[in-house]
Amino acid sequence: MSQADNLIQRLFSRRAGSLLPLVLLGVLTGIIASLVMMSFLFLLNATLGGLNGKNLEDFEALTWHWQLGLPLAGSLLLILLYRLTPPACQSVGLAYVLERLQFGQGRIPAANIGFQFVAALIALGSGHSVGREGPTVHLGAGIASQIGQLSGRPPSQLRLLLGCGTAAAISAAFNTPLAGVLFAMEVVLMEYSLLGFAPIIAAAITASALTNGLLGTHAILEPVSLSLASYRELPGLLLTGLWVGLLAALFQRLVLVFIRLPLTSRAVRLLLAGAITGGLALVTPQILGSGYDTINLALSDGLPWPLLLGILAAKLLATAAAIGLGVPGGQIAPTLMLGVCAGSVAGALLPGASDPALYALLGMAAMMSAVLHAPLAAIATVLELSLSAEAMLPAMVVVLGANLLCQHGFHLPSLVITQLRVRGQELQTHPLRTALAQRYLSELADMSLVEWSGEGAPPRSKATALVVKRDQHYYLLNPAQLEQRMAPDTLDALLTPERRLQRLERDMSLLDALRTLQDDTGAGFLVPVRRGRGLVTRARLVHMLTEEGGLY
Repeated sequence: MSQADNLIQRLFSRRAGSLLPLVLLGVLTGIIASLVMMSFLFLLNATLGGLNGKNLEDFEALTWHWQLGLPLAGSLLLILLYRLTPPACQSVGLAYVLERLQFGQGRIPAANIGFQFVAALIALGSGHSVGREGPTVHLGAGIASQIGQLSGRPPSQLRLLLGCGTAAAISAAFNTPLAGVLFAMEVVLMEYSLLGFAPIIAAAITASALTNGLLGTHAILEPVSLSLASYRELPGLLLTGLWVGLLAALFQRLVLVFIRLPLTSRAVRLLLAGAITGGLALVTPQILGSGYDTINLALSDGLPWPLLLGILAAKLLATAAAIGLGVPGGQIAPTLMLGVCAGSVAGALLPGASDPALYALLGMAAMMSAVLHAPLAAIATVLELSLSAEAMLPAMVVVLGANLLCQHGFHLPSLVITQLRVRGQELQTHPLRTALAQRYLSELADMSLVEWSGEGAPPRSKATALVVKRDQHYYLLNPAQLEQRMAPDTLDALLTPERRLQRLERDMSLLDALRTLQDDTGAGFLVPVRRGRGLVTRARLVHMLTEEGGLY
């Protein structure tokens, strides 16, 4: 172990319930995530500036040759990148982060972070209909995972640090610290905890402050001041939410259609995504890129609703193709653009005195919420991006309608969970099972044990547990109950199935451990830890699960 490893481990204790070290790690995560995100944004803006000039996303000004060929060129570069990169490094995005949280103990390899950085630059710089949010989450969570692994954090705290990285990256990239905190807890960690709030908030505000201090204010959306003209429009708002929820359900169905296309070659899938995007861009070039310029136009000057309806249809197809066919980009920015188009159309057609731009703003929150099942994060994102607090109540009404239709009308999970299900990975969403699935036996392991072969006199030790190996099996005995001179048949009589320990080759979640113990009468588990093997008995597991403060 290097001197840097030793220093970090001394600074950041693993002691349960120790909040200050986690807050300090959150601050460190915020600093590094901010620096990485600033580098990413600098390179992305330089690429877009070289193509579009000062208006970074003005793909509409390009000639038709560029509008058609740019996404195809991006697909070719992505194919080359995939060919030059080992397959183990190619898993990226928000879905991958959630998969590592539940099935990988929160460990994200450094190579995947580098691949995501380059792949996202290519996808976003070439005008594919994806956003920077998915790559942002991956980069932030990956940085936090590396910091947590370097400092020797247990799996549950490593998981919390991934939330810190998510909040820090979103806060740095979009100047939305509150939305970053809520997104980390609502979408990534899928729970709110008192222990988690302080480190995640520390990471978010550190990243936002450092980014603003070095780059200045970098708002993505132009601030707008919008309010509801009359509460008589509440039924119209609810209808708007249902309309957006219907489109969100259609969007998810389209993504599944493209995921399930019988095309096994990644190269063919990426080229098809580029061709679909480029072809649609010939008719509606507004669909290229994240679409923030179109969003700002809809919120300020307003656009004719027939044009917005056309953009909505084309963006829906292009984004579903990009995500379903595997373009390594995010899904939040496209859903915001889909929402602003859908909301604008509703605002233009529904009766009422409110500005149609208000409906556009509300549609953004509703679409993001319905697709990701993140109502609070969606409302906070829109309010922080627009600086329009007057839209709070109307946003809640529209989000309610959209979520009701998607979750309870069509029984659709979030798009991220759908993507994982297609891969055969079922995330735990029940609160109790989720908590158990995300904590591991190694966090409960007792290192005070001595191993004995069963031959000769039992070892004299102050250890509370004695592990005996006999015929490739391990048994748990109490050293105080053993005599120094014991006949072999007496020892054999003590080695009953009830004292048998399962020796694990890899760590196991508490949920899997409880399922194992249901069908096993043994005494517990021998768990691999950094310093060798640790012991988790059945009694210790039950005690930690039932005593207040047992889990942290």
